[in-house]
Amino acid sequence: MGKAKHIVVSGGAGFIGAHVARRLIYEGYKVTVLDNLSTGKEENIPKDANFIKIDLGLEESYAYLENLSCDAVFHLAGQSSGEASFKDPFRDLRSHVLSTFLLLRWCKENGINRFLYASSMAIYGDPEELPVNEKHPLQPKTFYSAAKIAAEAYVNLYQTLGIQTTIFRFFSIYGCRQNLKNREQGMVSIFLSYMLDKTKITVKGSKDRFRDFVYIDDLVDVLISSYNNPATYGKIYNVASGERTTVEDLIEGLKVSFGNPEYPEYPEYPVEYKDGTPGDQFGIVGDNKLILEDLKWKPKVALQKGLDIMVNYEKERLNIE
Repeated sequence: MGKAKHIVVSGGAGFIGAHVARRLIYEGYKVTVLDNLSTGKEENIPKDANFIKIDLGLEESYAYLENLSCDAVFHLAGQSSGEASFKDPFRDLRSHVLSTFLLLRWCKENGINRFLYASSMAIYGDPEELPVNEKHPLQPKTFYSAAKIAAEAYVNLYQTLGIQTTIFRFFSIYGCRQNLKNREQGMVSIFLSYMLDKTKITVKGSKDRFRDFVYIDDLVDVLISSYNNPATYGKIYNVASGERTTVEDLIEGLKVSFGNPEYPEYPEYPVEYKDGTPGDQFGIVGDNKLILEDLKWKPKVALQKGLDIMVNYEKERLNIE
């Protein structure tokens, strides 16, 4: 057997990054996680992964990577909330744009020629056509989405400089081990967190808003299968199901997964609707024809099944009957 390929996963202490790192290790890769633990947790990092605590948005941090060599970088790091980006736009810029540029430069200087980047559906804003495809004009509504667009531009530039890059525009990713304490990111995890706390579900915005949900395992399948696939080099893909789900329908699905509550003080999963958040997209559904064509990928986990898996995982974790 040859030497195992070495993959660097930035943001590997976060929800998505930890899932990717875990799958890579399972597939036989050596993995190094880079994370500043600003939102991720060290306990999320697989025990068989190497870990370097580092802020990739600071130029001086790269001295810590002086002796690190690898075959590819999965760049999944960055704060993930459009709402939060309004609180500190410069931090958001450093988290996405500077970290991406500096990491790409480090790859170029060290002969690392494979770079996979996590972008977002947020860059489309409120699309004029649905489902939205990868050629749709980019219309940022938040500092977060503007930073993602700028980061994509640097990734595309480095593609012309000899690094084989792939950009993935993630739609609404959800699943087990999502951060239920962060109520500024992730509809599924936010609503479920209220249900687990036995408090009314607080919704910021209209019940008629809609999203396109993808279960975490399906997303990981995409990333792993793209790594060694030349068909994906220089490409941009929507990672989307193509299915439209309203906020109201999502909450009903969570109720089905959670089952009938037995708490007298909490009989009907009450819902309170409040004003929306700055820059929130009203509705978006992704066209996934391109990723189907190149990777033969379609989501395997339907939304209700994914909600069932996630809810059962959290109920077992918290010993809820």
